Amino acid sequence: MNDRIDIDWEQLHQVSEDDPEFELELLTMLAEDVKIHIEDLRQAVIDKDIVKIGHEAHYIKGASANVGITSIAALAKQIETCARDRQLANINAPIDQMAIDLGYLETYIATRT
Repeated sequence: MNDRIDIDWEQLHQVSEDDPEFELELLTMLAEDVKIHIEDLRQAVIDKDIVKIGHEAHYIKGASANVGITSIAALAKQIETCARDRQLANINAPIDQMAIDLGYLETYIATRT
């Protein structure tokens, strides 16, 4: 099992202008934000709200990619594709993995504060 988060360090350094404190702040804000959107995503799955699933996944994908959190962005893209293709049976595994990866990100953040 992979116990780390995949980060595109070049992207994160570029967005933060190589400021380590700002990087930590960006990652903290992302983690808090993604946690809320994962909860909303899970509710949308329960409600079978394909449009909401697509919107939540798209938001998570963009926010994560912006700061270089590639593993979460890739999972969100997978969820977005499932929603587009109306494949709800395939959607829980990537959501669960996204929550696990979010936990890894939170652990990473905690070890640096």
